[in-house]
Amino acid sequence: MSLDNVTKRFGKKVAVRKLNLKVNPGEIVGLVGPNGAGKTTTLRMLTGIIRANSGNIKVDGYDIRDKPIQAKERIGYIPEKPTCYPSLTAREYIMFTARIYSVPHETALIRMREFIELFHFDEFIDTYIGILSKGNLQRALLIGIFTREPPYILALDEPIYGLDPRGAWNLKKLLRQLRDDGSAILVSTHILEVAADLCDRFVIMNEGDVVGKGTIDELKALFPEAVSLEEIFLSLTGGIPK
Repeated sequence: MSLDNVTKRFGKKVAVRKLNLKVNPGEIVGLVGPNGAGKTTTLRMLTGIIRANSGNIKVDGYDIRDKPIQAKERIGYIPEKPTCYPSLTAREYIMFTARIYSVPHETALIRMREFIELFHFDEFIDTYIGILSKGNLQRALLIGIFTREPPYILALDEPIYGLDPRGAWNLKKLLRQLRDDGSAILVSTHILEVAADLCDRFVIMNEGDVVGKGTIDELKALFPEAVSLEEIFLSLTGGIPK
């Protein structure tokens, strides 16, 4: 998936400015920045929820503007603040998601059972979406997109938020396995520990601009005195002097 020279404005405010970002199969890229940096807007453009004012966005070679259905079919998206169908049970929602992705019924059932076990979700599978906790709703959404067969193209907005330590550990382990099997994964987060622990490369945003990008070693080369991603991040976003 790729965004080339992408800009998004809301009125006079530039939310994302001339963004260039590419995620290749077999890597996890961290989109990192403070609240309001433009991360969620970037993911919403990538998944076709909102349209960019300029630039090109492609998912698996399909332009999100010219071939929106084909592009959306190929990407799994977990929003930070999901809007779901509260009157569906988690089981119904997961199977509904599988149908949207044209997953055969038996395949969806098998993979749903697999991920119910992985995420320890059996206790909640017949609970209504509208009364699930944030963490359990996150699990239901994840199981839904994982009913498809890998490799995946994933755009995940704060995917660890709301998960308990066991759920977070299981998800990070799963994402690494998917990466190793050829999935392309974009993770948006402001939690630097998550990014440092999970991602292969980083794109650091601040006030709509990309202010740094690269592997942790490449970023440390720019800031030799920095001992962590946190210090690099603060230097690039004006938190501490460079």
